[in-house]
Amino acid sequence: MKTFRETPRPTSPRAIFFCLAFAVALSAGTGSLLAQADAIAEGDAAFARRAEGAKGARALSGPIDQAIAGYEKALKAKPGQLEASWKLLRALHFKGEYVATTSEAKQTAFGRGKQVVEAAVDELGKRVGGRAKLDAMTPAAAAKALAGVPEAPYVFLWGAVDWGLWGDAFGKLAAARQGVGDKVRRYGEIVLATDPRFEEAGGHRLLGRLHTLAPKVPFITGWVDRDLAIDHLKKAVAIAPQNPYNQLYLADALLQYRSAAKPEAIAILKRLIAQKPSAEKPVEDAAPIAEAKVLLGKAGG
Repeated sequence: MKTFRETPRPTSPRAIFFCLAFAVALSAGTGSLLAQADAIAEGDAAFARRAEGAKGARALSGPIDQAIAGYEKALKAKPGQLEASWKLLRALHFKGEYVATTSEAKQTAFGRGKQVVEAAVDELGKRVGGRAKLDAMTPAAAAKALAGVPEAPYVFLWGAVDWGLWGDAFGKLAAARQGVGDKVRRYGEIVLATDPRFEEAGGHRLLGRLHTLAPKVPFITGWVDRDLAIDHLKKAVAIAPQNPYNQLYLADALLQYRSAAKPEAIAILKRLIAQKPSAEKPVEDAAPIAEAKVLLGKAGG
C-alpha cells in the first residue's frame, strides 16, 4: 500500500492561484509590519537625540522633526497603530512645548496631536466594542476593559496633555467649544484608574494641574475643585518626589489657593531650583526649574 507521501497528487491551476495569492498576501503583511517597526525605530532613535544642541529648555527642531517623521511614516503604513500614535503625541508635545516659538507653530503641533489622539482612542474603542461604548464607560471601567492593551495609558496620558495644550494654543473660547476640560479630566482619570504610579504619577499630576488652572464655570466646569488639585499634586510628589513638574505644580497650587502654605511652597521651589536637570530629560527638566525661579521671585522668596 502506498503512503500519502508516495501517492502523486495533481494540483489544479485554481489551487496554485490561491496558494500564490496567500503567499503574496502574507508577504505583503509581513512587509507592512517590518515597515512599521523600522519607522518606529527611526522615530525612537531621533527622539533619543532630541536634546542635541539644546540651550536650557529650548531645543532645536532637527532631531524632533525626524522623530515626528518616523512616527508619521509608521502611522501611514498602518493608520491607528497605537505605539506609533502615543509616541507621535509625545514627540508633538516636545515640538510644541520646547521648540515652537510662535502661536502658529504651537497650533500646528497640537492641532496634529488632536487628530492623532482621537484616532487612537477610536482604535481603542474597537477593542471594547466601539467608541460609543468606550465613551459610556466610567474611567475605572474603561481602564479595566483596556487592561490588556499596554499602549492605552500612554495614549490617554499624552492625549490629555495634547488636548490641554491645544486649548492653550487656540484660546479659551475654542477650548470651551471643544470641551477641552472634560476631555482632559476623563483621560486623566482613566490613567489614574489604570495605575496611580504610571509615568511618575502622571494621572495625579495631570488632574492636579487641571483642577489648578481650569476656570470654574457653573454648569460647564462645576467639577473644578481647588482642594482636589492640591490633594492630587501632593500625591504626585509623594509618589515621584524628584519629578520637577510634580514639585512646580504643587508649589503653584499652594501659592494660589493656600495662603497659609506659602512657606511650604517657597521651600519646594527652592529645592527645585537647586535640582539639576536629569541626563534622560535635560530639556524637559530645565523648563520647570526655570519656571520655579520666576515663581519664587513673584512669591518674594
